[in-house]
Amino acid sequence: MTLRHMVVEDAIPLDVCEYIKNFFDTHNSLYVRKPNNPDVIKINSPWTHLGDVLNPIFSKYFVTNKGQGGNIYKHSNLYTTHVDSGEPYQLINCLLPIYLHEPVAPQHFVVFDQWVDNGFGQTWYGDRVDTIANYDFDFNKKTNLTPYNDPRVYDKTDYDIDPEFYGKYLAYPQHKPSHFKGLTGTAYEFKPGNMILFNANNLHCTGKLVGAWKMGMHINFEGTVEQLLITPSGTV
Repeated sequence: MTLRHMVVEDAIPLDVCEYIKNFFDTHNSLYVRKPNNPDVIKINSPWTHLGDVLNPIFSKYFVTNKGQGGNIYKHSNLYTTHVDSGEPYQLINCLLPIYLHEPVAPQHFVVFDQWVDNGFGQTWYGDRVDTIANYDFDFNKKTNLTPYNDPRVYDKTDYDIDPEFYGKYLAYPQHKPSHFKGLTGTAYEFKPGNMILFNANNLHCTGKLVGAWKMGMHINFEGTVEQLLITPSGTV
């Protein structure tokens, strides 16, 4: 079976997470705010700002080939199922949970086993209704399809989302069970110190929201998880 997503627990020293948070808090001149997504603040291209700090850590686990794109983000909204695969070549996402405003209960990030070809970004909005439903995103454009109804999504099942998985990790007013029909996946704990690696063309979304907001960072690297991952004997 192809390895398309995984987590390395406690890979990032917590003082490095604090360093990234402090960088974000003290560089508001770099903030990107969009009226079509008002619940998110970003600093784009973090590898250009933090690569010297991050590369010695990341390179213990994977080959940091052509670090690019991504952002440091602070958000209070629910990211529904999407892919970040706008480039025609294969990328992975390296996702770091940075800070939880109210760490009263575990929060999760869900990576699905289903995937699409590279070359487009997409957000499967379905019939979701919220304050930004009438706006589109700059990237990963919305479609009113669900993944199950989209022929571009590979390896779907013919079944509803597992009800136990949905109830534990996804249930939220804007996240209906029908939005996840045909999908299977893994809920990774959104815990500072962990590093989540996944192919950028794998479908993924935030889990149910806990607390007012959270902060994370993702950076893209060229290749697949299997190609870039470092084992004791070298790359996979």
